[in-house]
Order: sequence, then C-alpha cells, then structure tokens
Amino acid sequence: MSVLTIEKLKALLSYDPETGIFMWVGRGKGIRHGRRAGSVEGPGYRIIRLYGEDHLAQRLAWFWVHGEWPRLIRFQNSDKDDCRIDNLRDGFCVETKYNHRTKEGRAAYQAEYRSERREEFVAKERERKFGVSVKQYSDMYLAQGGCCAICRRAETATRNGKVKTLAVDHDHATGAVRGLLCAGCNTGIGKFGDYRSLLLSAIRYLDKHTGREGAVPALSVVSTRENAS
Repeated sequence: MSVLTIEKLKALLSYDPETGIFMWVGRGKGIRHGRRAGSVEGPGYRIIRLYGEDHLAQRLAWFWVHGEWPRLIRFQNSDKDDCRIDNLRDGFCVETKYNHRTKEGRAAYQAEYRSERREEFVAKERERKFGVSVKQYSDMYLAQGGCCAICRRAETATRNGKVKTLAVDHDHATGAVRGLLCAGCNTGIGKFGDYRSLLLSAIRYLDKHTGREGAVPALSVVSTRENAS
C-alpha cells in the first residue's frame, strides 16, 4: 500500500483537471517550486516521485479528483501523457457489462475494444509487417485515387460488416512494397504465386475460350472522398 494520502499529495502538488498538468507547490529535496512535476519515461507515461515512491501521473490525477486509487486507468485518446480528467477512465469500473473475472468476459471486452479501434490496430500491424507508416499508406491511397492499382475499383470486400482497407501488396522475394490492391486482386495474384508466365497463360486461356481479347468491365471509379468515408 502506498504511504501517499490525499493530504500529502496536495501539500506537494497542484493539479489542473482541464490541462492534466501537475505542478510542484511544496518544498523539499528534489522539488522545484512552480515547475511541472515528473518526467516521461520510455513507455510514454509520466512518472512523479513522491515520498520515495514512483507514481503514474494518471493514477495521481484520478486519486486527486476522486479521493481513491483506481485499479486500471485507460486514456480515451491513447496519449499516455494526457492526464486531463476527462481523458481518463477506470477500465474496470466503466466496462461494467463485462465480467473481467471470467475468461469469456475478458475475451468479449477485448473483442469490442479491438473492434472500436480497428483502424488503429490495422495501421500498427501494417507498419510492423511492411514498414508502411500511416502517412505513407495515405500518400499511396491518394496517388491511386482510393482504388485498387490493378482493377481500378474501390474495395468492396467486408469484414464484420465493415469495408476492408486496400491491402498492401509486396514482392514476396524482395519484400519491396508495390502498391495497394483490393481483396480480389490481391488474392488473385497471390494464387498465381506472382508468376508472370502463369498470368499470361491464364490470359491466353481466356482469349481462347471467349473468342475475343478479354476486356476489363466498365469501371465505376469512386472518388477518394467517398471511398474514405
């Protein structure tokens, strides 16, 4: 248990709930009166040392306002140094519709959590696998007019009722990123193993059995603004 009480906390620090900033107001070793308290450590959290103990700033903010320690603090905007009280929530107390004591309850909560932050998780996985940042993906998407680089159509495939983002296509031999493809085209060239000879053979096969040169059906190109919505 921490030796810190609300009285000791307020004797050393001031806290502005609207900015989320703690300032030193007390006197003592290591305290700089009138300066912002704490420092941001590697994981991105602000740490404030009081009475020989290291405290997370978001927990101190909750303790300051509510007078009790939280069990788990989550940031509404994912900024770990944004300790405005409106940006903080007790992860256990707020999500009352799930029973975190059971495996099923925790799984259901995680499923909803990932669903609500789908784009964030997709972006992180894309950068991990292909080294493509959010800005780089956005630049590629705009350069292609929001459409697949092969069929020039907007994505229509869905997952859990939501339209997928265009897939990052890469050279499986070199790892080099080539462009953005819809699910159909990405799967298609993947099934052919990226072999140009097989793709040309497939074209000759279609030409032979249609009696004419195959043509891409009329395309309905969706504007970038519409596709992004």
